[in-house]
Amino acid sequence: MGNTKKPAIRFKGFTGDWEERELSSVFCRIGDGLHGTPKCSDSGDAYFINGNNLRDGHIVITDDTKRVDSVDLSDDDRGLDTNTFLYSINGTIGNMAWYTGEKIMLGKSAAYLTPKNFHRLFSYYLIQSESVFNHFLNNLTGTTIRNLGLKTIRDTPVVVPGASEQEGIGHFFKLLDDTITLQQQKLKKLQNVKKSMLEKMFI
Repeated sequence: MGNTKKPAIRFKGFTGDWEERELSSVFCRIGDGLHGTPKCSDSGDAYFINGNNLRDGHIVITDDTKRVDSVDLSDDDRGLDTNTFLYSINGTIGNMAWYTGEKIMLGKSAAYLTPKNFHRLFSYYLIQSESVFNHFLNNLTGTTIRNLGLKTIRDTPVVVPGASEQEGIGHFFKLLDDTITLQQQKLKKLQNVKKSMLEKMFI
């Protein structure tokens, strides 16, 4: 696109313009999962994953998650790698999870995105930015169940810095996420202590 912009806040030492692009230039692979009904098997060695399995950066597998045989996985499923993250695009929009090697088959409500020559953490947080998310919401299709199309994702305008600044931004937000997780764990422990004391200290 050729236009350049600068953010309101940035790390010390970075002064150059950011370059306006489309998300199709950030990711080498953007796709979604099976649009049909999977062939399920109670003894299957892979899991059928949709958008509701993506929570707080993790793929969540429960007793209700359907199983499939890995021989039925598509080339797209087999092509997922640890630079890839998943994004819910049907019904609930914006749930995310890193792919960390799980044996899974994706359903139509889970998109996969793999960065192309962009820092993996920066790309992950870029998708979470307010400007990108609002663009997604403003371009959903469907009435009863809202859907984010792959073309909309590819065509979404973004503004990106150089590689060094990408790395700094990515690690900064990862540190914030790690701190939030730690505080949530501490809060959960305190809530459990409170619950236990309420049970034991009152007759």
